Amino acid sequence: MQSLGVVFIVGLAALGAGRMASAALENCATGDSAICASDPNCHWDVDKRGCYPGPLEAPDACLAHGDKAICESDVSLGCTWSAENNTCQTRR
Repeated sequence: MQSLGVVFIVGLAALGAGRMASAALENCATGDSAICASDPNCHWDVDKRGCYPGPLEAPDACLAHGDKAICESDVSLGCTWSAENNTCQTRR
């Protein structure tokens, strides 16, 4: 009889934890990067070390080009050199 009581209490605790995990995932409020990545409405921010709602803002891929000649030769990303900023950026 005592073991039945223990099983019942453990079962209630497991159900309560499952509800809390699903509520946390609804708001992207989780500290686990794997759980965060499994939700398409959330993203894991490595710099801030947390799970946040919405898609991850990707940096401009053309910023990797530091030279004007390389920037203007990259047709696959559609890069162009900005003379005023002295950087390579995506054509808009």
